[in-house]
Amino acid sequence: MCFFILPQGGHAADYNSPVPTEFQTSVLRGSIGLRYWYSQNNSEIDTGDLNWNTVNDVTSHTAEIFGELEDTTTNMFMRAYLGLGRNFGGEGDFYIFPSGDLESSALGYVVVDGGVRFAEFANNQIRLKGYVGYQYLNDSIDAVDGRFIAEQTRQWHALRVGLTAEGDIGERFGWMVDVAAVPWSYNRVETWESDWTHGVETDVMLNFDLARNWNVGIGGRYWWLQSNFDRRWVSDGSKAVLEQNYQRYGLLLESSYRF
Repeated sequence: MCFFILPQGGHAADYNSPVPTEFQTSVLRGSIGLRYWYSQNNSEIDTGDLNWNTVNDVTSHTAEIFGELEDTTTNMFMRAYLGLGRNFGGEGDFYIFPSGDLESSALGYVVVDGGVRFAEFANNQIRLKGYVGYQYLNDSIDAVDGRFIAEQTRQWHALRVGLTAEGDIGERFGWMVDVAAVPWSYNRVETWESDWTHGVETDVMLNFDLARNWNVGIGGRYWWLQSNFDRRWVSDGSKAVLEQNYQRYGLLLESSYRF
């Protein structure tokens, strides 16, 4: 970790003075980097008796930029990441109509977390952080089968509450495990609005220092979000409760610079 060395404001530099100049380290440190996420998506919307919408084996390629800033005097931190990608392949059934292969479509998300490092163990080799955050996720689906065309936009605005554990293995390796609960989210599927959404999101990374301030990493990510939609059948007006089960998981590769 690189620290900036600044002269303390009360003592101007005097090269002829026998009194040594006082120094202090910067209170801020952080990192910025890029990730690639190779993931797959499976989701379904059903009532338990009726399968309303199913999507399977969608492959996605996503480029992601991320950064983190920490105040070393208060141990408080902020971090964020932005991902933009495309969905390819996969199969789906929409409203009892088989769609066959899906068309390519857009994937995008933003995550912003803020919290505090509250515990250290083993001579600072293991560190624990707690945080709360916000996530926006947009994952669209396009399907064409003859005259049948399905264009479905799915959006989430989610609250995240989580815990991060990170540590060092020797001098050049590091690890990180992040687990976030989603106690609430607003989920919109076209004109449908969810009554509630909950879920779990996890990241696991193993990092290696290539140089003093530059490292690379490999790991995995898993997102699970389950939503509830209360609807009414047009035929008789009776209530129908549909649940959406959304899963996305895959391999993460990253490169970052620490400052």
